[in-house]
Amino acid sequence: MSQSGPFRLAGPAAAVFQPGTLRLDRAIRFSFDGRVMAGCEGDSLASALLANGVRTVSRSFKFHRPRGVYSSGIEEPNALLQLGSQARAIPSARATLVELREGLEAFAQSGWPSVDTDVGRVLDFAAPMWAAGFYNKTFMWPSWHSYEGLVRRMAGLGRSPVEADPDRYEVRNLHCDVLVVGGGAAGLHEALAASETGARVVLAEQEMELGGRLVWDGSSVHGTPGPAWVSATVNRLRSNPDVRLLPRTTAVGYYDRDVVTLVEDVPGHLSRDGLPRERYWVVRAARTVVATGAIEQPLVFCNNDRPGIMQAGAAHKYLRRYAVAAGRRVVVATNNDSAYAVAKDLRRAGVEVVAVVDSRHDVPATLAAELRELSIPLLPRSMPVDTSGFSALTGVSVTELSRDGSSARPARAYSCDALLVSGGWSPTLHLYSQAGGKLVYDESSRALVPVTDAQGRIGHELVTLAGAANGEGELGTRQMGANLGPRVSPVGNTLRQWVDLRHDVTVADLELAVRENYVSVEHVKRYTTVGMSVDQGKTSNVVAIEIIARLRGMKPSELGHTTLRPPFTPVTLGAIVGRGKGELFAPSRLLPMHDWHVANGALLDDYGEWRRPAAYLRSGESRHGAIEREARNVRNAAGLFDGSPLGKIEVHGPDAREFLDRFYINNLATLKPGRARYGLMLRESGIIFDDGTVVMLAPDRFVITTTSGNSGRVAAWLEEWHQCEWPQLQVAIVQVTDQWATLSLAGPKARDILSRLDIDIDLSNAAFPHLDMREGHLLGQPARIYRVSFTGELTYEINVPTSAGPALWETLMEVGRPLGLQPLGIEALLLMRLEKGFLHVGTDTDGSSVPDDVGWGKVAANKARDYVGKRSLTLPENLRPDRLQLVGLISIDGAPLPIGGHLRLPGQASATDGWVTSAGRAVLSGEAIGMALLRGGRAKVGAEVAVHDAGSVTRARVVNPPFYDPAGDRMNA
Repeated sequence: MSQSGPFRLAGPAAAVFQPGTLRLDRAIRFSFDGRVMAGCEGDSLASALLANGVRTVSRSFKFHRPRGVYSSGIEEPNALLQLGSQARAIPSARATLVELREGLEAFAQSGWPSVDTDVGRVLDFAAPMWAAGFYNKTFMWPSWHSYEGLVRRMAGLGRSPVEADPDRYEVRNLHCDVLVVGGGAAGLHEALAASETGARVVLAEQEMELGGRLVWDGSSVHGTPGPAWVSATVNRLRSNPDVRLLPRTTAVGYYDRDVVTLVEDVPGHLSRDGLPRERYWVVRAARTVVATGAIEQPLVFCNNDRPGIMQAGAAHKYLRRYAVAAGRRVVVATNNDSAYAVAKDLRRAGVEVVAVVDSRHDVPATLAAELRELSIPLLPRSMPVDTSGFSALTGVSVTELSRDGSSARPARAYSCDALLVSGGWSPTLHLYSQAGGKLVYDESSRALVPVTDAQGRIGHELVTLAGAANGEGELGTRQMGANLGPRVSPVGNTLRQWVDLRHDVTVADLELAVRENYVSVEHVKRYTTVGMSVDQGKTSNVVAIEIIARLRGMKPSELGHTTLRPPFTPVTLGAIVGRGKGELFAPSRLLPMHDWHVANGALLDDYGEWRRPAAYLRSGESRHGAIEREARNVRNAAGLFDGSPLGKIEVHGPDAREFLDRFYINNLATLKPGRARYGLMLRESGIIFDDGTVVMLAPDRFVITTTSGNSGRVAAWLEEWHQCEWPQLQVAIVQVTDQWATLSLAGPKARDILSRLDIDIDLSNAAFPHLDMREGHLLGQPARIYRVSFTGELTYEINVPTSAGPALWETLMEVGRPLGLQPLGIEALLLMRLEKGFLHVGTDTDGSSVPDDVGWGKVAANKARDYVGKRSLTLPENLRPDRLQLVGLISIDGAPLPIGGHLRLPGQASATDGWVTSAGRAVLSGEAIGMALLRGGRAKVGAEVAVHDAGSVTRARVVNPPFYDPAGDRMNA
């Protein structure tokens, strides 16, 4: 042949076969591996490469065999190309889904010195050495990492850019009544029907234009030509304000709580400032319609992977939509009716169709007659058994099958440059499966189909299947017929019969897996890598199931299938992250009084998600010196602490008390209005989860406080228990942490300072004792004031609306300065907390601590009512006397106690008997003190322990905290 390979049609043939967006009169320049080429407006990168006669676009994973464009859509296993360069490089982009644009740069991802001539092809001639599992069998010594770099370079799966990505991405949330995935005829029909009921509808379609096959296959809908019906339907949808159409958008996963994620490719993002490159949509829909169509399946025979071998349906699309013929001499091989259309259209376009090879014994008479009218030879009861060609297809060998398809007669060779194959169609049910829908192999359609009940109903109440995804044609016409011929050639070298083109998995690999006793299809998948990576079972799943079942002597329906996990297609990390990078990756939350803190010398550190003052440094002062000064000032005068991150959650409703009483180990039944009760929350395992106060504002309204770091987790935890376990309880859980600024005024002069402000609350100890809460007004603002203390001193924990916090802070500082008021950082607060021996959850507890370990065992045991975690407290493990228990430590020789230092009791042989959880020096006495978790600690009070840290040993005595004001006279003042 003087000419061979794919080409663009011209003249009258091109005019017939260019519907949709293709504009032959508008040229677009692009490059592939540095070669400048011309495509047309509306081309995909794959169609443009084919139009330029490009046959080899990549090299295979293991053997570096040449590979060409195989499909026209999401299932493409070969044409994974590198787009762009430097910071904007995109690895492993499917050429079939890339919209051609001016100046686009594309590169093959493997092949040296070029994709056409690759010295790595020598691996192909030693193929028996690289059978399934060879990585684990071969690269054992000295280690896998010794070979990893070379193997990755040889595999050729793209190169990620090392520069910062200059593009922007968006993550958007979307709610709707009906989400339709798929914009073909069935999807458009479902979207239109839903919109006419007044529903909010979102339709997502991965192609650049809506309509699916109707745009190009020449069919009609109820007598209306396909393109005209699509145009009219799309216009009706766009005119409805409750309908959102998302072309160029792929549904990539169906997750828990019926969340579907979409990735939208935004056109024009390079030419228009402000546009994101991609949008990641998180969709919550009341109902999802899966109209994702079907994927054409392969035929398996010897050397079925050469460039020039293509899905018949894909070749039909390239012909009619892009005016591109797959070759000049074409053989069509099929086991079903669908491939006859491309043979007829190719012949009408002037392409030589050498033969239609059909593996069925009973070809429909109408199809045979249509071929005879076009002088296209028909070879029934036949299928390819081998192909010829080194870098591209030059011929195919066809054999006639026996009646049962188990054997073949001697093959006959046919010269051709394109072989179009169709092994039937399999519904695209990845989303349905991810939603929890069950699939089963159907012996009739030879595909994975949804499990139905006795009445034929699909068993998923929130997911509806439509069109080909439901085994039907575009608007209800059955497509998945039972008249299917063999898919796998009964003869030939199985080492050369490819099942998974992406990972170079052959029938021989499946045979080896079964011989090595991998009987589960999931185990075979992992051993051979069939259906993994970018394929995710799209073209390899069903045929692999059939082959494995045959090898095991069982029916495919008895074998099961692999798990169809998200994402359905690769998703860029940028799309998932959106704007959450750099400073926004883990945003620091700022306190209401942040500006004042910065202006007044605050040393800011990260405490969880908050930027908080550790201390307020004065000129020439060290951090440690500032902490000691602030703590002494609170003991002698007063300090003002910004405690706004303290978790605050309101629980409303007639069952609020009952609801909260199920979480705290304390008895809330006796809680009186205006009283604050401290308590612990447990996990179901009995482990301490959080602590804080509970206040009754009214019989049906409570407010609880949590630790700063656990505020969000506690709110989510309460909500989960309400929704999942006790939905019958009438409560509403409202997170109000950010609505209130919290200012903690502590010290012996706190009452005097606060009373100098405009306040309508009686601050006397008789009217407002410790562990009370009062509501009133302060400086004209609504206020909630607690008498609770974390310092051991008289304390007023003042809560005002967040917007009023800065003004109140400045007023307090101004009024209190003559009385010695100073700002207080979190480190001095924690030091005073240590002196009082107050529990700091997460610091003085670990992932095994139960209430008795921290001195709350009697409280937990005395509560008669059930609460979360109570039953677990009776487990033998939680009752052992030698558990780690919280105790106090005093350094014997005055040396500081190292936080984290391990404890060892005299005469003990264990590696450790516990560790120091927090430590420091007493504010007034200067003693080195600490808290520790010590094995059997309460029984060891008075004993001496050795504290080991980095080779040094400090001696300490076990004591009962607190170390300061044990009677609590000062905080009760």
